Amino acid sequence: MTNETPTNPGTDEAIITLEGEDGTSYNCQILDIIEFDGQEYGILLKLKAADDKTPPVEDADGEEEESLVIMRLIQRDDQSIFRTIESDDEFEKVVAYVEELARAAAGAEE
Repeated sequence: MTNETPTNPGTDEAIITLEGEDGTSYNCQILDIIEFDGQEYGILLKLKAADDKTPPVEDADGEEEESLVIMRLIQRDDQSIFRTIESDDEFEKVVAYVEELARAAAGAEE
């Protein structure tokens, strides 16, 4: 999945469109940009498009599941480009770091 559209992650409700390898487009809200191990990553919330007829994915309680996406953020010229994390090892490390950040944030709220 890639995004060649310039983004402005500092704004609230920043919405981008990503294109999958199969050509399908997905709208995502940029929730946060984090730095881990010298690389920036975007934490994105995949949004359901108004014309998307795909039935929602539900969790065990029958609630509609939200889909988080983590992608590598690359700066090229004056554009921010999101790229799929190809390495399983890198992806697992980034997910563990994001989970650690979430636990720390939840602990701070208590």
